[in-house]
Amino acid sequence: MATRLVLGSTMVTAILGLFVLDHFLGVRTCVSALIVLLGLAGWGELAALAGIASRERGGGAGLFLVGLAATAYFLGVGWWESASPQESRLLVPGGIVALVAMGFACTVFRRDYEKRFQPLLMTVVGALLFGLLFSYLLRIYHLPRGTLWGLVFFLGVKGNDIAAYLVGRTLGRVRFLAVSPKKSLEGCLAAVAFSVLWFSGAAMLWPEAFFPWPWGIPVGIILSVSTQVGDLSESLIKRCYQVKDSSRLLPELGGVLDLIDSTLFSGYLFWIVGALLDVPA
Repeated sequence: MATRLVLGSTMVTAILGLFVLDHFLGVRTCVSALIVLLGLAGWGELAALAGIASRERGGGAGLFLVGLAATAYFLGVGWWESASPQESRLLVPGGIVALVAMGFACTVFRRDYEKRFQPLLMTVVGALLFGLLFSYLLRIYHLPRGTLWGLVFFLGVKGNDIAAYLVGRTLGRVRFLAVSPKKSLEGCLAAVAFSVLWFSGAAMLWPEAFFPWPWGIPVGIILSVSTQVGDLSESLIKRCYQVKDSSRLLPELGGVLDLIDSTLFSGYLFWIVGALLDVPA
């Protein structure tokens, strides 16, 4: 536990340093590049777990390249969209169509098509998770107040994870999730409480940049639940492939998937909050 907390704290500090560097340089390049690299690394870990590039497991180079290209494409669109939102409005649906069509094209002409079906599904799911959904972190960061929104979102999501972990480890008694037996009801509720306090507090502290503070209550609940669903989704993937860690890239932390899973659904929801609640620019 101590090693995990030290490594996690070091990584959070390093990421905060990139926010500071971007601020002083007057750009949003460093954090954006990190998001792209993490998205591609997440795709790579999922591809390795699912054997997307392995012929023995039904995959192949074609599916791997399709998934990798689609992930990079969605991340690129997310970055570029901040500069030309109107021009890029058709790029996301076009990318989804191309991803699905090219994935099937790599499968339907093969004699072993039945064996390739599961890698095909994981290719599409992986590109949508780590390309399309993860790209909303770029959209958040490139909002008019994106540095503040990005910091609040990042610290809120990581704080949500930490609250669930610490309370679950110390006070957790009710284990109710078969897909993740170590998670407890107490930890989940602590995460919800933290998110409500965090996002309500941010709205009180910066009322000109966020929604009216009472909205912090439903926003905190929704983001906490979506954060935990992302974490559980990654647990489901690892259990289906019978591995404890998605890679050895981040020892003690379980891999890149463990690092970014909590942002996969919450990022989109946090981005859309601004549109729904008419947050000031």
